[in-house]
Amino acid sequence: MRPRVIGLAVTLGIFLGGLAAVWFTGGGGRAEKGDSQVRERVFLFPLNSTEQKVSVRSAWKLGHMTPQDDQVELTLEGSCATAHLFAYLSTGWDHGPLNAASTILGTPLHPAVGAPPRIVRHDKDSAVVLARDSSRGVLVTRAAPRDFDALVVDWHAKSGCTGSALNRTARELGRLFETFRIEAPDSTAPGSARLEIL
Repeated sequence: MRPRVIGLAVTLGIFLGGLAAVWFTGGGGRAEKGDSQVRERVFLFPLNSTEQKVSVRSAWKLGHMTPQDDQVELTLEGSCATAHLFAYLSTGWDHGPLNAASTILGTPLHPAVGAPPRIVRHDKDSAVVLARDSSRGVLVTRAAPRDFDALVVDWHAKSGCTGSALNRTARELGRLFETFRIEAPDSTAPGSARLEIL
């Protein structure tokens, strides 16, 4: 190798090594993770038929929160989709969370015609089920032996998004189900977007 090429390789190696050292000692990786968490906000809205609130976490913007008959609709706006969220206590189920989720979704687990819903996960206390053809999903979690707290998400994709952007949007929609929590009656999470309408 020529001396000039060796000198450039050594200089580049020292520069990249120094950059890596600054990155790791300065918490570069942790800062990146923290930045994504900072962008997320907690959205609180009523769990209908109760005095409780529910929360979800999302980096999306608040569209609006609107009463709809006996439910409250929380609308969140993402770059490639709009999501409408409803939460309520559903009572009197005898056949477990999977049956409750499919019934709330309005899609039988084994339809005579059409595609069955996608069962994301389920156990004895909860289930997440998605309707393939209607862009809707539901999470149910056991609140009592025959009662379930339900989160229904209805989303609509926006046009002009790339495949990778739609994949990111799918992960962001999944985050709504992952972060669903029942809050204490008078709780307000730090940085939450709380709108009182009832």
